[in-house]
Amino acid sequence: MSFYCLRLEYTLEGSLNYITWKDRMEEIFEESELKEFIDPGIFKPPTSNYKELAEWRKCVAKARRIILEGVRDHIVSNLHNKETAFAMWKALIDLFQNKNDHRKMVLKDKLRKIKMDMGDSIPKYLTKFIHCRDELGSVGVTFVEENLVSLSLLGLPKSWHNYHNSVNGMEKLSEWKRLWFELVGEDIW
Repeated sequence: MSFYCLRLEYTLEGSLNYITWKDRMEEIFEESELKEFIDPGIFKPPTSNYKELAEWRKCVAKARRIILEGVRDHIVSNLHNKETAFAMWKALIDLFQNKNDHRKMVLKDKLRKIKMDMGDSIPKYLTKFIHCRDELGSVGVTFVEENLVSLSLLGLPKSWHNYHNSVNGMEKLSEWKRLWFELVGEDIW
């Protein structure tokens, strides 16, 4: 399968799909035998070794192109003037995996405010929590599963009131995996 087929499916939109995009892109780099070009340990060969330098430049260009093809236009400006794939990759990590307190607070607030929208299916609704939990994990925040279950129950519409009451009547809240199974009817894993 050519990279161009993958590009459309794996395009980085922003922070909402960053974690998934990053995992998929790492696999693309692995398949392309270019993974080391997004790691800090690869160095430019000496200019005296023309053959190695030419090969290095070719690989850097391929890796940079993979990154550029895999991001939306509004993100490309963050990669401008980055000469290596590693510099581009690091810029994206700094942009979307920023671990400052403000970013953590914004993500926690985002998780707290997730509600089931009109037209959302249960899997789509619960997946919003999974994505937000993963984003929080990428900035070093771990979440107690019980809190995730509680927040997801609070975000259900009033039509789910009976289910919400039955869960509230339990001595202990369901685990996330069990909640998913109860609401979706299939195993998440």
